[in-house]
Amino acid sequence: MRKKRCSPVGDGHGCELCRSLSIPCGLDDPYSVSSPSPGLQGITMQTSREVFHDLVLLYFRFIHNVIHTMIHEASFMHQFKEGTASMIHVYAMCALAARFSDNPVFHGIARGSRGSIYISEAVRLIQQSIIIPSLESMQGLILIGYYYGGEGDGKAKHIYTGLARLHAETLSLWEIPKDGSLLSQEEHRRTWLSVNIASDWSAIDISVEPISLNHGLEVDLLKFDDIAFQSLDPGLVQGTYSSPSSPYNMWAYMARTLGIFNRTSVLLRQMSQGLISFDDYCQEAVVLEDRLDEWEKSLPPNLRYTTENIMSAVKQRLGRTFLAMHIGYHHFRQILFFPSLDARRDHDNTKLTKIASQCKRSANIISDILQHSTDIENCDLNCFIYGHIAVISSCVHLHTLLLSDKPEALSMARQWLLLNFKYLMGIKSYWPVVEHSVARLRKFQNCCQDSASDPFVLDNWMARFVTEHTSYPSERQNSASKPSDPGLQNTTARSIYAELYASDHPDNAKTGSDVDDLSHLLYDQQVTTEALVNHALDWLLE
Repeated sequence: MRKKRCSPVGDGHGCELCRSLSIPCGLDDPYSVSSPSPGLQGITMQTSREVFHDLVLLYFRFIHNVIHTMIHEASFMHQFKEGTASMIHVYAMCALAARFSDNPVFHGIARGSRGSIYISEAVRLIQQSIIIPSLESMQGLILIGYYYGGEGDGKAKHIYTGLARLHAETLSLWEIPKDGSLLSQEEHRRTWLSVNIASDWSAIDISVEPISLNHGLEVDLLKFDDIAFQSLDPGLVQGTYSSPSSPYNMWAYMARTLGIFNRTSVLLRQMSQGLISFDDYCQEAVVLEDRLDEWEKSLPPNLRYTTENIMSAVKQRLGRTFLAMHIGYHHFRQILFFPSLDARRDHDNTKLTKIASQCKRSANIISDILQHSTDIENCDLNCFIYGHIAVISSCVHLHTLLLSDKPEALSMARQWLLLNFKYLMGIKSYWPVVEHSVARLRKFQNCCQDSASDPFVLDNWMARFVTEHTSYPSERQNSASKPSDPGLQNTTARSIYAELYASDHPDNAKTGSDVDDLSHLLYDQQVTTEALVNHALDWLLE
């Protein structure tokens, strides 16, 4: 009005003249952060719209459609371009994605610390709507919860996830609005499904039994398959919709395994506390195993775990979701059968031997999935949850190295273990909780070397170690019971460790300064198994 040009002040929030007149300024940029919130240890950065845009794209690449399915990407990016996107979402997405950025503005800031300035803004904004539930608030709370999960703060994650659940219940989210567009209706369904998933996992993380939140909504019957949902044009979603002949309903199938995971986690905790016997556990495990088998058999041919199906999913931009579905399924199997690895059990029992072999088979497939995730473009599984799954798989491989007398099994276990370690090395700098999980793996391996203890005894520490992916269990006490059968004791802990783990003899092992390539170590027959594991763990922890 005064014919004067606005002069930006550099922080993205208008100009001095408009500020002095207390009027809106056309230079106001909603996508701008200029100063840290209190308690961020001096982290300060200027953030432009371009940086925000890049981070949101990284979020959709690495986080979205892997641990949750809530937001329609094309719609959100359109809103972002128009400046109408939810800032709660933008800040929370950036908090999750900044760790993956190679933008020079983040140079000198540890990857795992970059999200702090963004999450503080997301938390500040969500507090303004803490008692005003909406679809936006639920989605924002879930994103914030996952951020704290990656930090290893299971309590904060559970609180924010719990708030999302309360918002969903307040709005009766399972009652899909009839007057909304097809897109908004599907976002309601997928948000409700994501709240269910996050609520169950966060409850397990703090040793709380999950509460069923279905309220009659059939979350496994999403109206749109995954391909159709991500390809919907926001402006063309009114009217009827015909489902394709070969749908990719992976999130619908993942929803059907939630109850199995919940029940398995509860049973493991109950047995570790002496509330149920091993025999009682086995009876329940048979039922859960049947349900898992039925789930796998129910998969249509295009969703079964084959290399051809992986590549087909990649072409549909769903490679990560495909691998996430299958790694979750095999993780549930490996933890269900984990108690069979306890050396106190009678492993001459054919049934128990079969159960243990199934645990190892799933651990092997998990390693295979992780290899695909690193070898195949656009299949990255870089979320902290998969770091936890890799750690449990590694424990199963350690069991094979300890107790197997089959050269082929030992060779494969060495390969899978080092592959897991390479994967963990790739993601541990991104997520603080993964680095802590790796440190716990060292404690577990130290317990393996203690001949007086059976590290696979399902005590309370082990039950939490297996099921809680964002918790920080206290130090494990090496007071596990010795095998009850003296003959079994002689053929497991002491004699096998003496035979396989001879790192006290320097002539049989090479130091890290001599060999810096794990692949070289893997195929060097002079390197004992213990020396191999110790070197790999040292490399992983450095």
